[in-house]
Amino acid sequence: METELTVGQQKVVFDREATVELYRQTITDPGADTCVCIPCKNFAAQRGKVFPAPFDQFLRSLGIDPFKEWEAFGLDFGVDPNGHLYGGWFLFIGGLVEGGDKQPEPQQQKPFAYWFTASFPTGTLPIGPKYCAVEFLARIPWVLPKAP
Repeated sequence: METELTVGQQKVVFDREATVELYRQTITDPGADTCVCIPCKNFAAQRGKVFPAPFDQFLRSLGIDPFKEWEAFGLDFGVDPNGHLYGGWFLFIGGLVEGGDKQPEPQQQKPFAYWFTASFPTGTLPIGPKYCAVEFLARIPWVLPKAP
């Protein structure tokens, strides 16, 4: 069953039950765990502490498992004393209805921001359902002894 949700200037429809099933059958491993690069290892090492609690609750309300990002990627080169900037996506079954891909203004992105997007890699997803994503930017500490 599709539900409509408005966040900021964006509106999406989503199917919570189908999204829960997507995570049960398809997105079984977090994206950063399948990568061997050092920034992904840093992200994975602190996955449970990256996002604010209200964001975890928001993801769960969509049917998303907040411990299974579709993909996470580092956006900084080297180690920034203010934290390493990451981006990534959490997928759900549904789509954008209004607002398009509206990334927040830079001053609204520190240290964390999110929005809906229809632009993300889909190569290994099952054909059929319509997918949408919650895209995030998060600045988190570098905790590994090895630097990128």
